[in-house]
Amino acid sequence: MAIVGHFKSLDEAQKLVQSTLLAGVVQQIYEEGQLLRRMPVMTIDGRSILYNREKVLPSAEFYDIHEQIPWTADVEYTAQVQVWLKRIARQDILDKFMMKTYKNPNDYRSIVLSQLRKGCMRTIEDNLIYGTGATEEAKGFDGLNVLCPSTDGHAFGAYQDYDNGGGTTALPVEVLVRLIEKCKPKPDILLMTPEARVQIWKYSMGKAGAIVMGRQPNEFGTLVETINGIPIVISDYLSADEVDNTGVKGSGTGFVSVYAIRFGQIEDGGLCLCTGGDTGGVDFFNLVELDNLEDYDASGLRLVAYCAPALGSTKAISRIHSWHVTSGIS
Repeated sequence: MAIVGHFKSLDEAQKLVQSTLLAGVVQQIYEEGQLLRRMPVMTIDGRSILYNREKVLPSAEFYDIHEQIPWTADVEYTAQVQVWLKRIARQDILDKFMMKTYKNPNDYRSIVLSQLRKGCMRTIEDNLIYGTGATEEAKGFDGLNVLCPSTDGHAFGAYQDYDNGGGTTALPVEVLVRLIEKCKPKPDILLMTPEARVQIWKYSMGKAGAIVMGRQPNEFGTLVETINGIPIVISDYLSADEVDNTGVKGSGTGFVSVYAIRFGQIEDGGLCLCTGGDTGGVDFFNLVELDNLEDYDASGLRLVAYCAPALGSTKAISRIHSWHVTSGIS
């Protein structure tokens, strides 16, 4: 038993002591790799946006002197692409008892609003990678996992997707080179998990030629890691437990994906974020304050955004999936 002098025990002494509570909440959850701040924004006035992609381009021929030149009609477009805006929202209660009795009501409100905004952003960021359901009736939108064209097996063929086969299959180094080549004309970032970066770093330390890993200054002068000159973005929203042969979230599987992404407006063929209404600006969310909630002694805060990712050209995303990072690179 601790000796605390006048008091029978330490518990008794602590009855006269009041701990100091720091204002606010200390950040404990750090998540890197946000795509929202990198994606250009396109504001639309309707419920959806519709656009065409090239399929067959015109070609020319060589003709001799006085040879008749025929009329041709061979240009085709792919099936039209339609992207629907989706509503992302959450609302939380501000209890008036807390507001009236809290030492600093503004702190209470700002804490709730900060956590509310962070929760909405996390939901959007997760769905930008793994979201599904891009139909008019569905509530969600398609993420990178769906926007990237379907897998072409164990070779980069007509598609942008490479299946590494899972298991203990090491990732061939030429696949990493192809990943960059298949994102046209050049990717802006390589999105990957920390484990994938470690394996690429280990390979680049022992090999030379195909993969060059280094550091380059970004627009703010900060050094960022690069592969063949393409910046690496580590994403905590990419799962380290994707399902083999699918690239969707799993449980305890240990498979990962690596994405090459080119950002840009739809008409430029890049990946962007469509927004609508009063959302998508500097604050991104539309904040609605509800003064009196029915049946509650409370007011409320509601955050709403109308958005959806749009992929101009399918060439703006390429991916490797089903890589068990512990197998390394060959």
